[in-house]
Amino acid sequence: MSETPWIEARTIGIEEVRDTFALAARHLLADVAADYHAVISVADLAVALQEKTLIRQRQAPSQWMGDVLFRVAKDCRRRNEPLLGALVVGPHGRMSDWYADTVSEVRGDEVLDPEMHAAEERLECYRLHGADLPEGGGVAALPPTREPARRAARTTGATAGSQSGTRAPRTSTRAPAAPKPPATPKYVPPAEQVCPRCFMVLAAGHKTCDNCD
Repeated sequence: MSETPWIEARTIGIEEVRDTFALAARHLLADVAADYHAVISVADLAVALQEKTLIRQRQAPSQWMGDVLFRVAKDCRRRNEPLLGALVVGPHGRMSDWYADTVSEVRGDEVLDPEMHAAEERLECYRLHGADLPEGGGVAALPPTREPARRAARTTGATAGSQSGTRAPRTSTRAPAAPKPPATPKYVPPAEQVCPRCFMVLAAGHKTCDNCD
């Protein structure tokens, strides 16, 4: 099976690469919007864009994703549609800095709370792109994030330690080490059985060894 015929982004003009990514992003994000409350991370979208276009972008997504989604937003505005870029979240489920700037640029709106603004925008995307919504039309919701859970775990541990006045003891899961067998004592010959010249062990009844005779 032949390898994927990748096209390196550096061999194409920046405008062409990002316009191509923006077109692909619209289709990919429309598929995401068809699933109620679904979102996609910046990293996953970057991989999907490269696989869909066969253009390999070796720069970090943070260096070009904002521009690509700005182009998607302009297209959504032209179509009078909700912004598909609201479906793209950062590594901790939060909106990246580009979001508020993009909304301000394409709509002229000031975004005071990017998280809730994006949540409401996502809901409109779900409605437009055919997601199976619950009775009543669905609700705007923030995406789940792992960071608060990790922070809560650390806080819980610290609280438990402060209540007792000491740090909580760690429970070891390692099996106890097997006892070592007693070492065999090393034989040391009496002083009279050692040649005083070369310190070789002498045969019984000899005062010097054969080498020193």
